[in-house]
Amino acid sequence: MRASCPDGVQAQGAASPAAGGGTSADTAQAQALTQAVGDEEFNSAYSDIFGTVIDGYTPGRVALCVTDVARGRRLAQAAKRAHPAVDLSRLDIFPCRYSEGTLQAAVRGLMAHNGPPTIAGFPVYQIGPATDHSGIELHTSQTGSASAALRRYLTSRLGGIAFTVVKGEQAVG
Repeated sequence: MRASCPDGVQAQGAASPAAGGGTSADTAQAQALTQAVGDEEFNSAYSDIFGTVIDGYTPGRVALCVTDVARGRRLAQAAKRAHPAVDLSRLDIFPCRYSEGTLQAAVRGLMAHNGPPTIAGFPVYQIGPATDHSGIELHTSQTGSASAALRRYLTSRLGGIAFTVVKGEQAVG
């Protein structure tokens, strides 16, 4: 059993390349389960623990990443009640460090200004929750990715939320 949410795969219902290894029935069942579990993200009883749902992290299986595994099991049962045809035996529940809501609120706080997307004077090419919901991932320029000042600024603004700063590429167009 995995100790934490899988990373390096597409989240929120986008099948990973590994998903091609299952049958079309496996894929369809996993997608239905992903949708049912994902619907619970907006249920106020679970929004504070919901990290992400990953379709196809292993062929035919779905990963649910939550900050509280016991409540995650209740979330799965709620999804089953709302969508009785889904197969919960395909669901694996993993702990993640932060909920989607916590990370998105932190990103909004960092980006709460008008003008070109920058943080502490460095360009923001991409920012959002890390795939495994272990923190925030920021893609910036080479200079920004090496900046101690940017890291200090993020540390002061994120209130203890983990982050990673990496060199990214500016979007074209």
